[in-house]
Amino acid sequence: MITGFNTDIEHNGTVYHVQTEDKGLETPIILSLVYVGGAILASKRAPYADLVDAGFDAALLDERLRRQHRLICAAISAGRIEDLKRLSLRETSELAASRADAPVAVDESRQVDESRQIEQAAKPEATRVEKPRVEKPRVEKPRVEKPLATPEVAEPVAKKAEPAAKKEVTLREASPVVSAKPTKATKDGNKGAPTEVIPAEIEDELHLSLLEEKDFRAGEIITLRVMVTRGAFGVREIVRDAGVTVKVLGTEFRPLILSSKTDADGVAVIHVWLPRFSSGRAAILIRAAADGCSAELRRVIHHT
Repeated sequence: MITGFNTDIEHNGTVYHVQTEDKGLETPIILSLVYVGGAILASKRAPYADLVDAGFDAALLDERLRRQHRLICAAISAGRIEDLKRLSLRETSELAASRADAPVAVDESRQVDESRQIEQAAKPEATRVEKPRVEKPRVEKPRVEKPLATPEVAEPVAKKAEPAAKKEVTLREASPVVSAKPTKATKDGNKGAPTEVIPAEIEDELHLSLLEEKDFRAGEIITLRVMVTRGAFGVREIVRDAGVTVKVLGTEFRPLILSSKTDADGVAVIHVWLPRFSSGRAAILIRAAADGCSAELRRVIHHT
């Protein structure tokens, strides 16, 4: 697996951290993330299943990874972060709409189209040339005065407003399907208790939390206790046997990757040694995956 790249870019007083990495042959995806102060602003996923099917050439994968990283860095330097956000939102909505267990198909035409959009975003505003707008002369038609409507004509016109009620019924039928979970009172046998309605996509959502929040500093040996839960706030359930990956990333040292699984209480325990460094940036990236869903959280590592 090719490790990836980490680059800090400053634009208009804001420092953007760009991270691009290979997710491995089991999940053949090149993932780029754009951070600001620990928050993810934009992301780009590029599958490379076509390279795996063709026999896998590490040199070609490295070339794709470098090219994607350079394009995103160039887009930020050109001040096109909003374009990257729009591409990220479209990609995230399409990924959420697809089934988690469906096979990933490589759409080469879409990859080319997205690459062109990122390349376009990487260009400064001054390089875009807009064609001058030519306004056609307006030709005014002669105004024809219509005779006033008689009472016999005005009455049937007012009756045409009735079909509006049909449109309201159509809109209600097109409302999204949600799944309903009974509240605790309903489970205890209280038939009059209300039910809590939860959207289906929130019901399967994963959540990560650290049982012990603290400041992380270079050179320390720490123990991470990560809890993985699923569902909406107030009705979350623990997730057993979820895969948890911890990555220690920094600009002054090579990445460190550790993995574990949650126990019967939904908690994964991972011991991590934080490398020593006195300059640059570093962070801990924690990711959990279960049943096709995933969640991430990030914590900053302070240098000595």
